[in-house]
Amino acid sequence: MMKNFKALLFGLFVALLLCEIILRIYNPFSNFSKHGKLILPANQKTVFENKWIKQLDPEIRYSRNSLGFRGPEPADSISKLTSIICIGGSTTECRFLSDSTSWPFLLGEKLKDSIPNIWVNNAGIDGHSTFGHLLLLKEYIIRLRPKYVLFLTGINDVETSKPESFDLMNENKIHFTSTKQFFKSLLNKTEIGSTVFQFYAIKTAYKKGLIHKDVDFAHLPDTTLSETFIQSQVALQKDFVNSYGNRLQQMITLCKTNGITPVLLTQPSLYGSFTDPATGIKMDTKYIATDEQVRNNILQQKILEEYNNKVRSFSNLAPVIDLASLMPKNTAYFYDFIHYNKTGAAKVAAVLSNELLKIIH
Repeated sequence: MMKNFKALLFGLFVALLLCEIILRIYNPFSNFSKHGKLILPANQKTVFENKWIKQLDPEIRYSRNSLGFRGPEPADSISKLTSIICIGGSTTECRFLSDSTSWPFLLGEKLKDSIPNIWVNNAGIDGHSTFGHLLLLKEYIIRLRPKYVLFLTGINDVETSKPESFDLMNENKIHFTSTKQFFKSLLNKTEIGSTVFQFYAIKTAYKKGLIHKDVDFAHLPDTTLSETFIQSQVALQKDFVNSYGNRLQQMITLCKTNGITPVLLTQPSLYGSFTDPATGIKMDTKYIATDEQVRNNILQQKILEEYNNKVRSFSNLAPVIDLASLMPKNTAYFYDFIHYNKTGAAKVAAVLSNELLKIIH
């Protein structure tokens, strides 16, 4: 029995070693991490077929330039250009929109006639919260010294007081806070571990209702919640929102210390109490239910507004564009509750270009 057990362990070790070698040569699942370090894939061009979201194009052209961002190459030194880098999660990256239809690209197109030498790039990473944004700032953005950085934050920070899996995958250090965190961070140094965490992060995003999906708003179930329950859930956000504010403060300070002007954006969504102009559906009690959450559109809006209000509170330290208030609540602009379709991305670009012309000197 002991010989069989040793043979089993040896076979398992060899199998894992082979998997590790193969994944280090080619890993189709992990795009932004390599052995526990944030890596932006540079000089990539991909055309993939969209079979998931009916509102969007069946063929999506996705590329990243030599800097690892989505957008055009800089025509000159970034310090000589009116340079803007957009940072955020999935609502910035626009993974399911082709390069030319994402809002950061369209923003650059709208500004180029009014601002000479404008250069706008998209550094959004699907799933990243402000933990990941801070890492991106420290490892990439600071050395580039753009004139402006736009931060579209909030949705991935809801009920997040520590780095989520997407962020931890890109943090190049060993954690000693607990035995569990130690082994997780050690495992993250391997390709097998980072791939496992990638799938876990997708599962976590799905549970929080943040996964990309085609939503049939007309056939969503209705959930009525008492005002007492709603207020109790909003009250639970206090510590999360305070931690979120601390991270926003760090991002602002880091930018200003390095001669970069941070511009904060509030997070728009289809959450809230309203009648949808496109369909006539009353959205108040609509929501995509999950196994772990009892919520509806009214509660979701009240929760997200706690985080948006925290962004608004920094208006004395940095320019704030209240995109959540300026962006119309209309299903014609979204393919789910938070992600924009092509029409929505164009609308975001139009709103932001008007507001940025008041800020850029």
